[in-house]
Amino acid sequence: MVIVLRNADDVLGWAGLLVDPALQAAVGRLPEPSREIAELQLGWSDGPRRNGAHERSALTLVSADAVGGDPHDAVPSAVVIELLYHWAAIRRDLYDGDLSRRNRPTAWSVFGAQRAALGAEALLALAFDVAGTGSPARAAPGPFRQPTRDRTIPAGSTATVRILGDTVQQLLHGQHTALTLGGGPTAGSDLLRDCLSSAEQRAGAVFGCACALGALTGGGSLAQVDQLRLFGVRLGLAVQFTEDLTGIWGDPAETGRPPYADLRRRRRSLPVAAALAAGAAEVADLLASKGRLTDTDLERAAKAIEQSGARAWCRQQADDLLAQALLALDLATPSASAVAELVALARRATRHAT
Repeated sequence: MVIVLRNADDVLGWAGLLVDPALQAAVGRLPEPSREIAELQLGWSDGPRRNGAHERSALTLVSADAVGGDPHDAVPSAVVIELLYHWAAIRRDLYDGDLSRRNRPTAWSVFGAQRAALGAEALLALAFDVAGTGSPARAAPGPFRQPTRDRTIPAGSTATVRILGDTVQQLLHGQHTALTLGGGPTAGSDLLRDCLSSAEQRAGAVFGCACALGALTGGGSLAQVDQLRLFGVRLGLAVQFTEDLTGIWGDPAETGRPPYADLRRRRRSLPVAAALAAGAAEVADLLASKGRLTDTDLERAAKAIEQSGARAWCRQQADDLLAQALLALDLATPSASAVAELVALARRATRHAT
C-alpha cells in the first residue's frame, strides 16, 4: 500500500471535512439561544471557517492514527476538543474585552456578556455529553489509510471524561492566574513566572488534551498517551509565545485587530512580562499610566520591548518548546506517516509571523 503524505493545509482541510458534520450535529442539539451563539463563535453564521481553525481537532485525529488507530473513531473526541476550545475562547474574549478576533466579531460583542457566558457554558456541557456518550457517530467523507491494528477505545469512556475534566480545571486555574496579572505587579521575575504558568495551564492544556484524547481513542498505550499529551502541552505553550508576539507585532490585516493590540489594552503578555523582568522601565511606565495611549506611546513601548531582548527571547522560547514537543513525539513511537503530519501541523502553528 502506498501512503501519500499530506502537508499541513491538506491535513487541516481533511480534518474539517471529517469533524464539521459531527460538530454541526452536536451543536444542532442545543436550544435556540445557545445554538445561535455557538454558530457565531464557530463562524458558521458569517462565512466558512478558517482552515487553521481545525488545528486542534486535526491533532486529535492524527494522534489516533499515530498509535495505530482509525482517525474516524476519534471524530467524537475531536468534537469534544472543538467544543472545549470554543467554550474557553468565548470566556477569554469576554475577560479580555476583545470586540473582534481574526476579522470576526466576538460572541460577547454581539450578544452581550451574560448571554455569551451562558452560551459558553452550553458548549462545555455539550462537550461532557459527547465525551461521556461517544455521540455523534463518526462521519467519514472518504477513504483514508487503513489502521495497522484493530484496537480502539470507545470515545465515550470514563478516561475521556476524566481527561476533559482535568483540562477544564487547568483552564480555570490558568484564567484565575491571568486575571491576577491584570492588576498585579509590573516588574520582576514573579510576573514572568505567572505568565508562563497561565499560558501552560490554558494553551498547553488544550493542545495536550487534544493529543491525549486522540491517542486514547486510537488505542495507544499509557506511555504513548502520556508522551503525546506532553507533545501537545509543549506545542501549545510554543503557540502561545507565537500568538503573544503577534499580539504586539502582528499584521492587522491578518489578525483583525489594531496595531500593538495587546499593548493598547496594557495586557501583560509574555513579551511584556519578559521585558519587565529584564528591567524595561519604559514598559513599566506605560502599564502604570492612566488614560488613552497614543500610537506614538505604543510604538515607543514596542521598541523598548524589542531593545530589552524580550522579542528575541520569546522567539527562541517558541523554537525551544517546539523542539521539546518534537522530542516527546518521537518518544511516543508514532507511525512514520502520522509523525510527519504532526510535525507539519506543529511547524505551521508556531510559524513566526513577526
